[in-house]
Amino acid sequence: MTRRYWNINLEEMMEAGVHFGHATRKWNPKMAPYIFAKHNGIHITNLTRTAHFLLEACDLVFDAASGENNS
Repeated sequence: MTRRYWNINLEEMMEAGVHFGHATRKWNPKMAPYIFAKHNGIHITNLTRTAHFLLEACDLVFDAASGENNS
């Protein structure tokens, strides 16, 4: 997989509300590693981890769309 630079800004993610998750009573325990905190009955997701995985997803989609075959 080719690494590229994607302009993902944590402040913009905060402003967009990306960090707001589901109500704490509706959560899936498998999401625990990605939850940063609980506030007023809402899970707050870890934006640093979210940005990391978003970068990986962008690279994968770009490679798939460009027809690069890494097999």
